[in-house]
Amino acid sequence: MKKLILTISILAFLPSAGLAQGASTWSGYILLQVEKNGEAWYVYPKDEKRYFLGRPADAFNIMKKLSLGAPHQFIEETRVFPERLAGRILLDVEQNGEAYYIHPETRKKHYLDRPKDAFQIIRRQGQGISNKDLATILKADTKNDLPVASKIIIENVPFTPQAPFADWQDPRQQDGCEEASALMAVRWVRGQELSRQEALNKILDLSDFLENKYGEYRDTSLPDMKDQIFRDYFDYNDVEVQKDIQIKDIIRELNKGNLVLAPMDGQKLPNPYYTPPGPSRHMIVVRGYDPKKEVFITNDPGTRHGELFQYDTRDFYDSIRAYPTGYHEPIPEISRDIITVKK
Repeated sequence: MKKLILTISILAFLPSAGLAQGASTWSGYILLQVEKNGEAWYVYPKDEKRYFLGRPADAFNIMKKLSLGAPHQFIEETRVFPERLAGRILLDVEQNGEAYYIHPETRKKHYLDRPKDAFQIIRRQGQGISNKDLATILKADTKNDLPVASKIIIENVPFTPQAPFADWQDPRQQDGCEEASALMAVRWVRGQELSRQEALNKILDLSDFLENKYGEYRDTSLPDMKDQIFRDYFDYNDVEVQKDIQIKDIIRELNKGNLVLAPMDGQKLPNPYYTPPGPSRHMIVVRGYDPKKEVFITNDPGTRHGELFQYDTRDFYDSIRAYPTGYHEPIPEISRDIITVKK
């Protein structure tokens, strides 16, 4: 398939009068190579190199990779952005990762929604440049110069298996993944350590509490975890159930410093430490993400080897499956929901 490039009238995008030549002059601009079919480049202000934008999907991905995280309220309420952000791409880290291009001259934002929308921004905001002037700007090597997203790891999250001393015959521990996951999250929130004996005592006490007050401790649903375990038992309310999430939503929450608790079909998860065929209903704490390896970093209470256990991002996401409260109640449809716990 031929590369889709911009074909634009040369006259429409000639450089503005008074613009000098050189990388610093063009910092933050989208440049259109008017003598070569209008091919598009973005001059990244941080390194003053030009990045080839190519097809709409390529342009969209490159611009997001070169983005700078910013709070939602700042992006939403600012009309003219500070000089230091001229020409930058801002990523709304508190919403759904929306990207905005800040024009280097007007310093106003332009929303980069889908690839085709980013393509239209390029067409409207692009600045024409000759081959001679373009050659004065150092060309980026997109394989090596593109920044790699940082590894995310939430520190000081205590770990416990749901059976701290491997007593898997006890049904309260065998079905204690929700209790163990919530316990790890609450101890992290409160900055408390967790010994194996403390973990065992709390898991058993919480299971008995749920059975005595609510009539069931097995396979606790996310809404019931929020109301019965976090709010009622632990007296902690900064917890949210999010429905129909995507991979980016988990990463966004981790970027915000929040733990994620995910209900899983453990029989789909490739964990060699599970007793075959694995737990059909399971709860896991997600505490990190490594973009280089493309893995989620977890505290998995289903095994004593679960601290910082890594799962392939796609395998993990495909295994997320919310389930109802009750012992192996039918699951009518797959819903990829999570709980987020804020500190």
